[in-house]
Amino acid sequence: MAKSHSDEIVLSYYDCLLRASDVALLQGTHWLNDVIIGFYFEYLDQRYNGTGEKEFYFISPELTQLLKMTDPSQYSIFLDPVNVSNSKCIIFPLNNCDKKDAAGGSHWSLLVYSKQEKTCYHFDSSKGFNSSIASKFAKNVMSCILNEDNLNRKFVEADCPQQDNGYDCGIYVLCLTDVIIQYVLKTGRVGGCDCSEVKRLSQLKRTQLLNLINELKRKLITCT
Repeated sequence: MAKSHSDEIVLSYYDCLLRASDVALLQGTHWLNDVIIGFYFEYLDQRYNGTGEKEFYFISPELTQLLKMTDPSQYSIFLDPVNVSNSKCIIFPLNNCDKKDAAGGSHWSLLVYSKQEKTCYHFDSSKGFNSSIASKFAKNVMSCILNEDNLNRKFVEADCPQQDNGYDCGIYVLCLTDVIIQYVLKTGRVGGCDCSEVKRLSQLKRTQLLNLINELKRKLITCT
């Protein structure tokens, strides 16, 4: 049986495989899936951690979902202890899906653990939607990372621009990640990050991602 066009592989990038159906989500008013978000996190990992030490520990959507549905006593099985201890931040794309082994859900938000501040910051472009999920997951993450009953650990619902449609939550997660990384590189902290630029960036992000995919394809062709 012939493959459908939507199954055609567009780009193989490290651990990420983009198909035509994934890329099509960037060409209109569509909700982003795990694959697109995972691809961009893989790209950021190569960009910022390519020299070795992971200043930023980017957790894939699939692993975030697995951790979210797993007892925190088991987190060390899935998280690299070296990267956890050395990273300035651990970044999780958080979904409201309630299944351990399946993609899905209807809303993305961003959870960022700041090592310096011993704080989990939750950025939600539809404030309140993922609050209870994020609060519980943050508690589990910090109990694993800090490995102690530290009264100074904190969970903060951070202010960020709000989406004005029902499909751009994933785009906001990627733009928030970009802005937060730059702020952490300058200050070492997440607290105090001004995310006001995210709304403007969100209007450009789909085109930027399509251009990035095409650029990586050209590089791959050149190398081969």
